[in-house]
Amino acid sequence: MVRERLIDFAAGGGSGLMADGATHPVDTIRTRLWMQGGKNAGYRYNGLWHGFCDIVKKEGVRSLYKGFGSVALLTPVAHGLYFGSYEWAKKALSEKTECSESGGHLIAGFFANGVGAFIWNPMDVVKQKQQAMVGQLYTGPLDGLRAVWMEGGLSRGLLRGYCSGMATYGPFSAIYFGIYEQWKKICAGYAGSVDSLHTGHYVAGGTIAGTVAAAATSPIDLIKTRIQVDNSYTGIASTAARICREE
Repeated sequence: MVRERLIDFAAGGGSGLMADGATHPVDTIRTRLWMQGGKNAGYRYNGLWHGFCDIVKKEGVRSLYKGFGSVALLTPVAHGLYFGSYEWAKKALSEKTECSESGGHLIAGFFANGVGAFIWNPMDVVKQKQQAMVGQLYTGPLDGLRAVWMEGGLSRGLLRGYCSGMATYGPFSAIYFGIYEQWKKICAGYAGSVDSLHTGHYVAGGTIAGTVAAAATSPIDLIKTRIQVDNSYTGIASTAARICREE
């Protein structure tokens, strides 16, 4: 049992770090796009490609990886907790409740995000503050964590935007795992069993599930980013109203 949990933790942490590393430049541009509606953003992009070209031209390729230090430091732990708690919750629900299989996946996904968010949230705050800034904000991830702690402590610093984060990633996880598990079930029906599935099945399922989940949670993700980066934004409702009013 312990060995299985450690394997889930290690597999989740390793795969999460690789995935975050590959998509970090896109995440940097996305953060800029979502913050440029602010009054003092200092940049204006027309889209993903324009943002990429402008950042590389004016700030260099390394700027696309701003904030990656905090990702490398914390994401293995966050993803490990995420996938480990997901597998634990899924098994517990199947053994101790009469919850349906699809319902169990949704609940387990939401629960897993709540656990992982205690690590993800500080990482996101530091990472996104660096990504949104033109120039250097912190000397490294530990300096960023220290500065955010000194600025707002736990609730208004490292865990700033936790509720909006849960409103983003909780539904994201539930949608993602619900679609992903259903996809595996459908593919297994054609292939004969889950053991017969190959890498292509998993990649396709993850891509479809991630795309749908990201599209569904994009509006609340925008609100979360504003709250975590700009201290002038506070609650979810007031931030949504302000964005609609000003932009």
